[in-house]
Amino acid sequence: MKLNEFVKKMQKPCFTLEEAHRVGWETSPNQLKVQLHHWCRQGELLRFKRGVYGFPDRIRDKVEVAKILYGPSYISLEYALHAHGFIPDVPFSMTLVTPRLTRKFQTPYGEFFYHKIHQKLFWGFDPQTLMAEKEKALLDYFYFHRHHLKATPLFWREERFQNVGDLDVKKLKVYARQYPEKVGRLLTSFLDYRTNYGKSQKNN
Repeated sequence: MKLNEFVKKMQKPCFTLEEAHRVGWETSPNQLKVQLHHWCRQGELLRFKRGVYGFPDRIRDKVEVAKILYGPSYISLEYALHAHGFIPDVPFSMTLVTPRLTRKFQTPYGEFFYHKIHQKLFWGFDPQTLMAEKEKALLDYFYFHRHHLKATPLFWREERFQNVGDLDVKKLKVYARQYPEKVGRLLTSFLDYRTNYGKSQKNN
């Protein structure tokens, strides 16, 4: 199969080897693997991991890579908190949550870090963008880092949380009931910080 023919048939920006076989069914599996490898060497394709490829000129953002790289998953933790405007520092990796085993991938689009979470906590995100709700991203952050986070106002100030008035307190409290008790204690402390933060912002 010629490259232009494969590009025309494969509509997706990122695809698996199995999807390539369905598109290139007239080509033998072994020959198709050789062709994919050749197109990668030419720069026409990108290989993200074994059996996962993408067209560099079709990929619009990192989310398209994240969707196919390791799923099911959603964007949360530091990456989501920064996207929602709650922490100022840009994370080095795209941080995601998955009910599967923890994995890390280095790709031409950067590093993707997938953290394993219990299936009962795998919710609270947009299925199209994969972005966690801001309240879910915060509670996931408490959950995964609960062993070194401190339930004190000073600690939250040092963590440089900002724009915390944008959080829905009622939703946070409802969501927190499904997490371990330590997450609830951290949330109580954080909400105290949120109240004081709001007062200090008004005074300024």
